[in-house]
Amino acid sequence: MRQKKFFSMKFIPPLAPTPEAVFLLNAGGASCYSKFMRLFLFAFAAAFLCAGVFGAQIGADESRISAEVYVSSTHGDDANDGSRDKPLKTFAKIPKKDARIFLRKGDVFYEPLAGLENCVVDSYGRGSKKPLVCGLRIIKNPSAWENMGGGIWRLDMDKTENFAGRNPPAKERGKLFNNIGGIYDMSTDELHGRVLRKHSDLKEDWDMIVSSEFRREKVTPETFRYLHLKLGRNPAEFGSLALIAYGNGISGLRNCTVRNVAIKGFGRHGLTGCRGGRIENLEIDLIGGSVLVGFPNWVRLGNGIEFWINSPSSGSNIHNRVTGCVISRTFDCGSTIQGRAQKGKNVAEDIVFTGNKYYRCRQAFEHWLSGGDAGRDPIEYKDCKFVGNFAWEMGDNGFNSPYLQDLNFLSYDRKPAAMTIRDNVCYGAGAYAGTANRSSDFGGNTFYVLRGKPLLVELRGGKGKNLVVPANSEEDIKKYREISGDSTSKISIVDESDAALREKLLGGDFKYVKKILKKAERETGKQKEDI
Repeated sequence: MRQKKFFSMKFIPPLAPTPEAVFLLNAGGASCYSKFMRLFLFAFAAAFLCAGVFGAQIGADESRISAEVYVSSTHGDDANDGSRDKPLKTFAKIPKKDARIFLRKGDVFYEPLAGLENCVVDSYGRGSKKPLVCGLRIIKNPSAWENMGGGIWRLDMDKTENFAGRNPPAKERGKLFNNIGGIYDMSTDELHGRVLRKHSDLKEDWDMIVSSEFRREKVTPETFRYLHLKLGRNPAEFGSLALIAYGNGISGLRNCTVRNVAIKGFGRHGLTGCRGGRIENLEIDLIGGSVLVGFPNWVRLGNGIEFWINSPSSGSNIHNRVTGCVISRTFDCGSTIQGRAQKGKNVAEDIVFTGNKYYRCRQAFEHWLSGGDAGRDPIEYKDCKFVGNFAWEMGDNGFNSPYLQDLNFLSYDRKPAAMTIRDNVCYGAGAYAGTANRSSDFGGNTFYVLRGKPLLVELRGGKGKNLVVPANSEEDIKKYREISGDSTSKISIVDESDAALREKLLGGDFKYVKKILKKAERETGKQKEDI
């Protein structure tokens, strides 16, 4: 890898008075000039604060970058020096601090990227296809499927010789690696994500189970060894199938800039564990579905971008900017601010999502915080915003496990959240679900809600006690406004069969959706030709 020298600090001479300052000095004496200089210095300091010099650092401080390294999974070798002409092959030998890391466009890296500080991660090379950090474990041996009878097929996920893609040796995998989130058909871009808890639940094609165990102390290396799949024909007859393996795509970042990279096929989260991050122009797809081991009951997890807040002292996952990302097909939320403190007050601070696009996630955005002492300690949101984003058909995420709260926004907060959710445009699902403690600054959004879908859902602690306001009429919209206090959002109840409206939206605010659909069609057609 190529080393760079640190930038040196240069001496800056005192500023000479401007003509305006000289005029003030002559007209009003030294005291007037002193006032002018105080104003000038105040403005100067304010500018530095806005730039993050005296405040929290957002993204990498590029003046500290001391190394530059290139990585290519197709042309690299870890014995190389990491230069552009001699790139590394994997992430194993990249510098973890004060480095600029370039990933080759079009390459696929079947490994997570983690543990960086003050680094810039970007792409290089030709073409428009982003470098892909990929968690998919590809089934390369069709005979790996065992017929157990009754339409049940078993896959031994410990036999590494049957897999390609993300396929580390057993000693490096950990006990949760086979805790998969679903099966992905690479030839048709179709997700089969219905992972169930009990073998007796395997009734429909593509129903699957790995383990019903979720207690951490009970998990062993054998717990997640076998995948059982219900299917009326041999899975080997399908195209290239891949497993969404457990883990995070990119994690453990501190004051890093990450841009122009794709993340796909991780059963936990796409990007998480990030403080002081500048996250730009990422593509995140096929995330989540694994069982949350250690939770009090059996649930699944998986967010596109998760900022988990666990105490004010650790400063975990605060001071982040997320812009221009496309996040799709997440088991849970496209993006979230959430967390539980072990003790004391819990604070989410300075987290902003803007200009992002969400496609078929469970929700676009979720927020909830819990303080220490069993949730009784206070919580606080400071300068957290979700503004100017776009969301298309939340809830229809491909994991085939619908929830009542599959709306655009979700809150489990115990008190109103002092944060801003404004100027977002959403098609398909309703507005808000969860507790009644929604964002205190919510409005100016545009919702095109499919007729019959819930417009508002309030969870009230028991079956039959929940409040559901459907989207069927103007009276329903009026009821939503009365309950939520949202008087400024534009709400239109639309029919799914309204092709003219869909085409209008796909040609306007949701052009990114049309690109996703066309890309999927092209890739599906190409893969069929290859077959």
